[in-house]
Amino acid sequence: MAIFERQHQTAEAAALQHGDQTKEGDNLQEFRLTASSSLKDNRRFVDEGSREKEREKITELFGRFDINGDGFIDKREIVKADKTPHKVDGADPHLFANFLSERYKSLMQSSNDEWFFENNGVSLKDINTYVENMHAFNDKVTDNKGDTTYKLTLQGRERDVTVHVPPNYDGSKPMPMVVMLHGFMQDKDEIARTSAFKEKADKEGFIAVFPNATGWVGERLRWWNVGNDHLYRSDDVDYIRQLTDVIPNKLNVDKDRIYLVGFSNGAMMAQQAATKLNDRIAAVASVSGGMLRKQDKPTGDMNALLIHGSSDDVIPASGGVLLDLCVAPRVISASKAFEVWADANGLTPTFTKASGEPIQTYSAVDTESGREVTFYSIKDGNHDWPGAFNSSTPASTFNATDAVWNFLNRHNKKELASRVRSA
Repeated sequence: MAIFERQHQTAEAAALQHGDQTKEGDNLQEFRLTASSSLKDNRRFVDEGSREKEREKITELFGRFDINGDGFIDKREIVKADKTPHKVDGADPHLFANFLSERYKSLMQSSNDEWFFENNGVSLKDINTYVENMHAFNDKVTDNKGDTTYKLTLQGRERDVTVHVPPNYDGSKPMPMVVMLHGFMQDKDEIARTSAFKEKADKEGFIAVFPNATGWVGERLRWWNVGNDHLYRSDDVDYIRQLTDVIPNKLNVDKDRIYLVGFSNGAMMAQQAATKLNDRIAAVASVSGGMLRKQDKPTGDMNALLIHGSSDDVIPASGGVLLDLCVAPRVISASKAFEVWADANGLTPTFTKASGEPIQTYSAVDTESGREVTFYSIKDGNHDWPGAFNSSTPASTFNATDAVWNFLNRHNKKELASRVRSA
């Protein structure tokens, strides 16, 4: 009963705010609709069965939640229906409420021909379209080694993602997974080359995922929607949620070791998504990124690494407007972002300076619980990926790829939860 009470509270809170977050996944074959407090719970709101039976149950659930009968489920109906005791054979209304509230924005925009009804809520067609697109993506994913690029449809737009499976993967044991987010005006291939994370994946034995953001001008101006752009339709938190649902559903991924990494605007997105997907992300790393002043702040346990150059003129380490443009959104300083992450983890920041290198290291660590937040401030560092072939940052002995993986590799979601409980 306790798990339902927790899910009930989550659905109500999310529905009344922005409605973002759920989980899908099942065995390693068939994608199933789930909504739970953890990826590993695999609790379905629709019981096992054919896709036709699934659609029937969704239709029945929809009828229960569409209280006023207008053909749409809005946020208040989600909360009200979830509070009203009722039973649907072969389905769980509580988990359905969680599913709706966490994906509310994406669901509303699933059917292009209904986009102008967004303010009315989620239609049955929206839900069925969303589910069909998820099944379609799930059906495509294979365990082919090397690079495989997939296309999935979200909010009526086609998205593409490259999944890199290392040569030593054989499916016999779970591997960590790293989702790498590119910067503004980059794409997934460019950040893969710059960071050399495919080579790192092959050497260290993890699955690397490189999604593309959407954009304008023929997709050349790619930009992750960190939540500050209300005219930008893309719900990129849900995009990342889908990747961390489906890929571990088809590949043997260690679900306690799923990580988010980003560069520049991608680093901002990584920090934002980590606050929303706290149930599944073990650690986040931000390289030359920032935290928006009006961005959702992290809550709960989330290990975080920040790397920022002191001379960054795109996302200033001292805070302020991006690109020094008065119309651009404002970020807090890198040191303040470090304090925000440390505070969210209940940690007290400390300061050290590594000898012989122009690196100032700020750390907040609780060895008993395993919580860790680290900030590397690179003296005279520019807006780039330190240690990359095209980096102009003078700290040539500092390699961001090595630093990021060494940090991520220390953290395990299950171990953190266990140590926090016993601390």
